[in-house]
Amino acid sequence: MNPDHPQSMSDSEYIIPKGEREKRKTNATEHDAVEEEGDVGRGLHTKIHPALLSSNLNFIREQYHHDNPYLSTFNTQPSTKTRKGQRIQTFFQPGEVSKRIQHERELQRKVLEQERKFNELERQRRTKEDEVTKLKIQNCELPDLALGEDKYIPNVDDIPDCEWWDVVYLDTTDKTKILDKYSMQYPSVEEDEDFVSDEEDEEERHPSIRYIQHPVPIKMELSNQGGRPNKVYLTKKEQKKIRRNKRKLIRQEIDEKIKLGLEPKPVPKVKLSNMMNVYENNQNITDPTSWEVTVKQQMEERKRKHEEINQKRHEEAVKKRREAQTIVQSTNSGVGDTCCKVFWFKNLRNPKIRYKLKMNSKQLLLNGLCIRIGDDGPGIIIVVGKEKSCKFYEKLVLNRIKWDENFENKINGTIVDQTGTYSEKIWEGNLKENKFPKLFMKACADEKEFKRILNQFNAQNFMDLHQIRTE
Repeated sequence: MNPDHPQSMSDSEYIIPKGEREKRKTNATEHDAVEEEGDVGRGLHTKIHPALLSSNLNFIREQYHHDNPYLSTFNTQPSTKTRKGQRIQTFFQPGEVSKRIQHERELQRKVLEQERKFNELERQRRTKEDEVTKLKIQNCELPDLALGEDKYIPNVDDIPDCEWWDVVYLDTTDKTKILDKYSMQYPSVEEDEDFVSDEEDEEERHPSIRYIQHPVPIKMELSNQGGRPNKVYLTKKEQKKIRRNKRKLIRQEIDEKIKLGLEPKPVPKVKLSNMMNVYENNQNITDPTSWEVTVKQQMEERKRKHEEINQKRHEEAVKKRREAQTIVQSTNSGVGDTCCKVFWFKNLRNPKIRYKLKMNSKQLLLNGLCIRIGDDGPGIIIVVGKEKSCKFYEKLVLNRIKWDENFENKINGTIVDQTGTYSEKIWEGNLKENKFPKLFMKACADEKEFKRILNQFNAQNFMDLHQIRTE
């Protein structure tokens, strides 16, 4: 640091020689005299900075911490910067805030009033335009947008007086008049082949229509006209969905009738588990025994009605099924029911196979018989009916049924070996008449009874085929 600086150190901190001390006193005296005269220093003729005149270092550091003490402060203004985080307090004059709010409210009121007037004028303008548009729509001057007429009605000004393909058939002077040559009756080619038009010179400009023939349209007769539509087959999932939706609609209809008062509200279903909560009265509190008897009677009544409805529905289904079966039998009985197929089998001990043969013949409405010699002996199957039913039964006997499959005897629990058991078709053809009843099964005691049954239905010729296969 500079030892001569007034802030660096005091005079007591170092020793000044005697001659130097006197010299300094002389200079100081001269300096004070000069300041008193003009308060101006020597050299630069500049006043001392105010920071150098004060001995309060904290005040100097706080007030002039941004200023340079060695620079001139002439024509300088104090700094207006505020310390970071320092709040500037501002005060309003009395009534200043209320006047400002009142002024803003007045401006807002004027804006709203202008908007209201503008909306009212716009509404009146739109009303007049709508009235004019409705009048033009009534006079067919404009299309009706509500009906979508603008999508298929072109602009009236764009519609020509006549189409371009009709120009050659119209008069050049009057577009609304057809030429005479197109309105006159021409004789047919067969009647007059020498007919010559007087307007042959105009053939180039106007085409001829003499040889145009208009055939009479043939009316097509639809074979299925007025008949029943084709049946749509739905999956189980679709059928359940349709049934669920139908029941939902019926339930909604009943609820609507109850809400409108057309039907009485249904009686709640009281059970022993909820009989104390459904009805809130004194009966189920004072005399619970009699109330329990009443609830049981209601339960029995509901059960009886439910069983009656189920029985009625079952009888109707059985009746409908029988009627449908009768119709099928009446339609199937006639020409074409004489297709006959004869099968031979080694044995028919498996009860499952017997059940399949009997049920399929019943469903296919087949006539015939299934006889065998003893329970374990061979036999034959004769079926008579429609050709389609006989083919289905043939696939059942020859392909679907597993004749050599072992089975369990339910009487003694043993496994019966069916190895080597099979069946085959020995004859097929058409019969003159069907004398067989519905297919029946019988285990004959011997060959005599077997042959007697065949003779009974005039089928003794199948006995020879049976004996050939047995041997």
